[in-house]
Amino acid sequence: MEQVEGRNPVFEMLKAGRSIKKIVVMKGPEGSDVMKRILSLAQKRGIPLEFTDRTSLDRLSTTRRHQGIVAFVQPQSYTSLNEILSNVEQKDKDPFIVILDGVLDPQNLGSILRTADGVGVHGVLIPKKGSASVTAAVHRVSMGASAHVTVGKDNLFMAIKLLQKKEVRVVGLDTSGEKDYFDADLTGPLALVVGGEDKGLSETIKGKCDEIVRIPMIGSLTSLNVGVACAIILYEKVRQEMQKPV
Repeated sequence: MEQVEGRNPVFEMLKAGRSIKKIVVMKGPEGSDVMKRILSLAQKRGIPLEFTDRTSLDRLSTTRRHQGIVAFVQPQSYTSLNEILSNVEQKDKDPFIVILDGVLDPQNLGSILRTADGVGVHGVLIPKKGSASVTAAVHRVSMGASAHVTVGKDNLFMAIKLLQKKEVRVVGLDTSGEKDYFDADLTGPLALVVGGEDKGLSETIKGKCDEIVRIPMIGSLTSLNVGVACAIILYEKVRQEMQKPV
């Protein structure tokens, strides 16, 4: 089983209907409204509740930020790009995909999943190897968004070819970009490709993108945290879509 720690992450897992084996709760007053709703939902769904002391919960926790609650859920299941696109077609929507090329830090993956949920991304695609996976730390940082965002594992090179075949524009984010992100057309079917923390986009993936954009940096530093950079571009797409003529 996989651990999910913290009040909001556990609550979102319950709301999403994820299969939960049991929830371990620290003894004492029910506390916050979120905790009360968690206990109520768990009881309605017949999920076993185990009450323990702080020392035992601290020992159980892997994130050290359990907020008095740890849930044991079925391990994260990963889909494929084909399945993501099939689901989008059924909704009659323009595909909106995020591709992560070698993002290794669980904190960054969690942050990106939280933003992806906020902007309505249909799926986040990570490579089969050489990437952070969805873990307890990712659930915690995403504040439960990992329960709602579809995550796929696929061959990124083949995935980009499929997206282009489906007429989805593939835009990479890199410091070598030809234009600033706000000068690029991000409306319509879009896949945003973001590189890893140290190396950015790999040359192989960069060469497959339809366009490379950059975030202009005016200060002393040359780049932003990958989670922050991804959020900036995703919300620029939202802004452009909202300003399109009806």
